[in-house]
Amino acid sequence: MGFESVYGQDMAVRVLRSAIASGRIAPAYLLVGPHGVGKRFTAVQFIKALNCTVRHADACDECSSCRLIDRGEFPDYYVPQKGARKIGKGGDGETPDLTEVMRRLHFAPVMGKYKVVLIDPGEALSAEAANMLLKTLEEPPSRTVFVLTAVVQAAILPTIQSRCQSVRFPPLPVEVVARYLSARGTDAALAESVARAGRGSIEVAEELLEAKVMDQKMVVVDYLFSLFESPLATRVDDSLRLLGSLAGTERESLSMIASILSMFARDLLWALHEADAENLVFSDRARDLSRLAAKLSQRRVLGVAALGHELAAGMGRNENPKHLLFFLGNKIAELAAASSPAQPRSIHARS
Repeated sequence: MGFESVYGQDMAVRVLRSAIASGRIAPAYLLVGPHGVGKRFTAVQFIKALNCTVRHADACDECSSCRLIDRGEFPDYYVPQKGARKIGKGGDGETPDLTEVMRRLHFAPVMGKYKVVLIDPGEALSAEAANMLLKTLEEPPSRTVFVLTAVVQAAILPTIQSRCQSVRFPPLPVEVVARYLSARGTDAALAESVARAGRGSIEVAEELLEAKVMDQKMVVVDYLFSLFESPLATRVDDSLRLLGSLAGTERESLSMIASILSMFARDLLWALHEADAENLVFSDRARDLSRLAAKLSQRRVLGVAALGHELAAGMGRNENPKHLLFFLGNKIAELAAASSPAQPRSIHARS
């Protein structure tokens, strides 16, 4: 298994494997890419490969080092935050003691070839913790490797970035995500549809499957199309009917609607600028999307996309789901009423 079990990140794996094979291992690595594309999983395979006692430049998954790392029990493997939202210096009773981790790094490894610290995500470092890490990287302890992950590289101090080897993790191709889902028992057609909606992220795709978003997507898409033309009374009735028809609580249903709205807005942008229906999440509605996009400017399509964030913010404030859905309907109606025709290239399916 080891690096062979990493999906779709061949370039990142090549960089990490080559570092071990050549013996030129950097003191720190920064794995950068969107959520759910394999950064943490690859980091763990790298950490196992560094300490595997059977294979060179890869993990066997069978030796005691590999098994202990998988269980999080390897004595030279440190994950200081352990799920904390903010990684601090410790001593406050809430965040793990990063100070203690740094102190231990000055001793020789207990069992492995390297001591490894995984900071996931790197964005969670507090200012104090980031400065402590920076001081350590200026004079890194021997046989010690830091591995940080980040979605937003700019959130990591430039002085820390300059001391790390950056490894890029791009969004995964649709076929890679679909193959991953199919291997875990998802129907092939559903796997492809969810993979397209997941925007290159296995994590997002799995969340969509778990929430059964794709099972109910067309009901929500029909509703979104109707909002651009319905009068106020109809919008209110349709919103109430939609909330009652979807599985789950009203808040769960609204969260699903917000997810589908994001995909819907993305498809409208493709309809304005892209000639291939293969890129659409809702490819079976390509003609309808093209017609609607022809009535909207790019600014107004971006306005539709922004409504998804506003719905999420409203849910964060614990606002009433019905009120938020009425707000959505009224805002879309305003965008439709103010729209001026644009002329997108026609969307067509590949022959």
